[in-house]
Amino acid sequence: MSVFAMALANVRALRRRLYGLMVMVAVASGVCLGALGVVDRAQSATDTGVTESAANRSITVDRPDDRPETPQLTDRTAERLAKLPHVASVEHRAQVSFGVSTEAGGTALLYATTYRSVLTPPVSKSVRERLFPLKPGEIVAPAASQGMDLSKLVGQEIEVETIRYVRPGEGTGVTSHARLVGVYDPSWQLDGPDAAYVADSTVIKWAAQRSGQPESEYLGTIGYDQLTVVARSAADVPGVMRSVQQLGYPAATLRQQLEALPAVLELVKVVGQVLLGVLGVLAFAGAVTVTGALSRRRAQEIGILKAVGFRTRAVLTMLVTEMALAGAVAALIGTALGAVFGAAGAALMRGSTDLAPYAGDWVPLPSPVTLLLLLALTVLVVTAGALGPARRAARMSPTDAMKDW
Repeated sequence: MSVFAMALANVRALRRRLYGLMVMVAVASGVCLGALGVVDRAQSATDTGVTESAANRSITVDRPDDRPETPQLTDRTAERLAKLPHVASVEHRAQVSFGVSTEAGGTALLYATTYRSVLTPPVSKSVRERLFPLKPGEIVAPAASQGMDLSKLVGQEIEVETIRYVRPGEGTGVTSHARLVGVYDPSWQLDGPDAAYVADSTVIKWAAQRSGQPESEYLGTIGYDQLTVVARSAADVPGVMRSVQQLGYPAATLRQQLEALPAVLELVKVVGQVLLGVLGVLAFAGAVTVTGALSRRRAQEIGILKAVGFRTRAVLTMLVTEMALAGAVAALIGTALGAVFGAAGAALMRGSTDLAPYAGDWVPLPSPVTLLLLLALTVLVVTAGALGPARRAARMSPTDAMKDW
């Protein structure tokens, strides 16, 4: 019988004595794999989802107010920018202030803003599943603004007040009504604090009314407050930005979505790394303890093997192989536990608004290469822990081994 076959038979016979080590290693490795798997897949979702997202391919172009020789951001400018090489689309933003009043007496000053698909606000409550594009007379506002809880007014008609130009430095209020069809998380302020999204035609109407320009001429004279140029790919962004700046427009890339993983995921990542170190210590210490205990209990067996001609190297190989097999089984069980723990973690993430984008309908485990390395490392640490006690046991003479050692 080969040494490996003997080791396998011994593991089967001694399985009850190995349960403690195997359970300890399996649970520790399962927790490590689950934590590392969640973070690995979440990071992958971030990299693939963000790198080529529209927001990451976007370049914001502001009004050239300090450059009188550069044309304003009119429709003609938007068409010109859209014709630049490697540009996928150009989206516009116009803003104008307006007041909101409620029956309870609350008031707030908001800024009517045209909607851009590359910067969709995180809607938290709405009257329908797909809000955008908005219809004339519809508003999506922050859930809370200037002490007002607007989330309670979703679906209701609210009173709005805009300004009509009379003469330089003077205007008059115009009261109308609009329907609040949704609210978004007020911490999202990429379009500025207190931005409220309104149909494009309504925003242009209010802005023209405030400036004293005919609505039909507004976009050809005053134009937009900002344009967003979307490149075809993330790699095209630097070149497109240079082309825009060469036309005399101030431009910058939009990278608000390239944030690190949320703090919770960073914490999970750190915990996984700490647990990985703990796993190594536990596996090593457990292997030392179990191998030493088994060697003492199997002293007579070792003595007989030495007496019938087994060399020290063969006995050492058998003892170490037994622990390596136990470690391998524990690592495989730990992989299954890691899938369970990771799936549970992903399910909890999907219940959180902030973390849901980083979770998917998958069983989160690290990449195959990482997984194999972790499994091999687990077996290696268990084997290394067993090496010392196994060497002492294998070096004993048959006479000493037959005694109570």
